Amino acid sequence: MTYTVAAAIKAATGQIGYRESGNNKTRFNTWLGSIPGYPHGGYGYPWCQSFQSWVADEAGGEAGKDYPKTAGCASAVAWFKKHGRWSSSPHVGDMVFYGPTGSTHVELVVGVSAHSITTVGGNTSGSLDGRYYNGDGVYRKTVSRSSERIYGYGRPAYDGSSAPAPAPKPPAVPSKNPPAWPGRYITQPPMMRGDDVMAWQRRMRMRGWSIAADGVYGPDSEDVCRAFQKEKRLAVDGVVGPKTWAAAWTAPIT
Repeated sequence: MTYTVAAAIKAATGQIGYRESGNNKTRFNTWLGSIPGYPHGGYGYPWCQSFQSWVADEAGGEAGKDYPKTAGCASAVAWFKKHGRWSSSPHVGDMVFYGPTGSTHVELVVGVSAHSITTVGGNTSGSLDGRYYNGDGVYRKTVSRSSERIYGYGRPAYDGSSAPAPAPKPPAVPSKNPPAWPGRYITQPPMMRGDDVMAWQRRMRMRGWSIAADGVYGPDSEDVCRAFQKEKRLAVDGVVGPKTWAAAWTAPIT
């Protein structure tokens, strides 16, 4: 069987309206396997990623070669990044990951427009036959591409497809008047939180970096900071101090 985007979308949309029984008890977890410590003999674990793994298998994908067969979103993100199949821009057939580090939730992208993506996901909320259900089934939904919940996109190795090209960086928009440095060094550990953190993250996203704008300065934010400092020939310490803060607004985008 040929593993294609069309086959994945067919497998996913064919399950729209499916709902769990009990506490996260689904056919997708039964297929993937039990995890000790969860209800229903180890099969009652959160199933958004197990659903995506099932979809890929149902569509003809080979586990480990074409997609990550796992129940964990964080593990799936790590697989996509390791295999060079990670992007900050959506493509039909991608898996879109949400939350800090992409560990909160995942859905399949079945449509892309200039301002939104259409997805099909499991263990999520949605409406069916005029009734709304909260986090218990497979549903289709539309999500703004600018949603701060979106962490990034993983591209399975569909037949004939290549790894996603890096997202083009936006035109250089240096500013002569960057916002004032907030007066504290943004660093971790411990993870710092605040509006200043979110402002810096949003600015880095505008510059083309794949980073969650969640107001929490964790390991991923530090990694982006270090890469940015290296690119701009600043002291590479992973700390957003006065020079790194100013450079986010004033340095050319290269």
